[in-house]
Amino acid sequence: MKLVALWTAPADPDGFDADYLATHAKLCQAVPGLVSFSSGRCVSGPYYRTAELVFESGETLGAGLGGAEGAALLADTERLQSTFGNKVETLVVNVD
Repeated sequence: MKLVALWTAPADPDGFDADYLATHAKLCQAVPGLVSFSSGRCVSGPYYRTAELVFESGETLGAGLGGAEGAALLADTERLQSTFGNKVETLVVNVD
């Protein structure tokens, strides 16, 4: 099971990237039960940046995001959107 985050373009791309990589990516990696994390800037399409958080199952995804680390990640997501004026869409994907 994985969570995919799709970020729209921020008002300050360089500031967003610096903040995202220094803070948000580390919060993603701290979520319990995480198997792997990757993120990158898009070179085509409507999104600016994507991230994938992979978990063993829906249960581990829910437990990881439902704890203190998940709450910190969600709070930082709101902070980034407020600070940089962009939005994030999330998808939960059942990996084949």
